[in-house]
Amino acid sequence: MENFEKKRRKKNVCGGDLTDISVLLKMVLDKNNISEDMTFKAISEGFESIVGTLLLPHVKPVQMDKNILVLKAANSAWKQELFLQKKAIIDKCNLVLGKPAVRDVRLI
Repeated sequence: MENFEKKRRKKNVCGGDLTDISVLLKMVLDKNNISEDMTFKAISEGFESIVGTLLLPHVKPVQMDKNILVLKAANSAWKQELFLQKKAIIDKCNLVLGKPAVRDVRLI
């Protein structure tokens, strides 16, 4: 019985260097695009505070694709209005998220 315990103790369970759990968690989230899904969910939930009550009925978030937020406008006039407010939308999204996660906005 002692031999079994000794063999088991000698075996390295971690397989090498120890890594901080936050680094491992980030790797798993990024590999499975979960962090992007969580970012999109947070933007969707706080979308009224991002675009305001005037624009809210005329635009909706569609998806996040590689740090680019895709928004669907009701028509070309609202698309032009969103284009003019693009920088403000990016800044407000990043403010709501608390990190610079939105790099650009694409309008469809």
